[in-house]
Amino acid sequence: MNKKKSIFITGAAGGMGSSTARLFKKNGWFVGCYDINESSLDELKSELGNEDIVYEQLDVTKKSQFEECLSNFSKNTNDTLDILFNNAGITEGGFFDEIPYENHIKIININVIGVINGIYSAASLLKNTENSLCISTSSSSGIMGMEMIATYSATKHAIKGLTESLSAEFSRFDTRVSDILPGVIDTPMISKEIRDHLPESGMWRLISSDEIAETVWASYHSNDIHWYVPKELEDLEKVVANDPIKARDNLKNSGPLSKD
Repeated sequence: MNKKKSIFITGAAGGMGSSTARLFKKNGWFVGCYDINESSLDELKSELGNEDIVYEQLDVTKKSQFEECLSNFSKNTNDTLDILFNNAGITEGGFFDEIPYENHIKIININVIGVINGIYSAASLLKNTENSLCISTSSSSGIMGMEMIATYSATKHAIKGLTESLSAEFSRFDTRVSDILPGVIDTPMISKEIRDHLPESGMWRLISSDEIAETVWASYHSNDIHWYVPKELEDLEKVVANDPIKARDNLKNSGPLSKD
């Protein structure tokens, strides 16, 4: 039976998820890689091999699939789970009223229901593991809602609120709950149009997905609830708290989705 510490990663086939899988495998953890994209999982498997790592296709919107994947995973970890990393998510840009209704629902199902499915299904394993961590990917748009990604922003606010609530609830069985609020991460989700006008410094600079992996690693060794990447995004939180209208207008004029 594998006695290594373990991490279960959704959205593991690329970007922040695959960077996290690489880092934790390098540091000697048992890693579970889960993604709906089977071909990308196969590519990751070709890179990372089969030792102390498993790969399985998972649609996070299907609770029964989540339960099955966790059951298979736990057979390798003596029914324990040190970190659940709810990372799978999607977005779509455009004016709210011009995006097809069914696309809004798909974003909600993956970004919110998928996270709830993961936490609910993994709760027993987290309870069974001393000092376990449940961490989810929120977003800078979970600090202040941003135009052109309204429903995505709403889902990331939901993850932030869920994190805060569960960080209190889950303390009763020694499980910590936190989230990551990334700015503009260098993943395929960032369009060329956005990349072309990003600044070289400040909170809206382009961040490597490796920084997210390092943040997940740091979060396991800390009791912090919110992790801002880059750190300057915490300043946005303070502006929102003091003057949300000012924060909204600043984002409109100089945020990552502005046209300036």
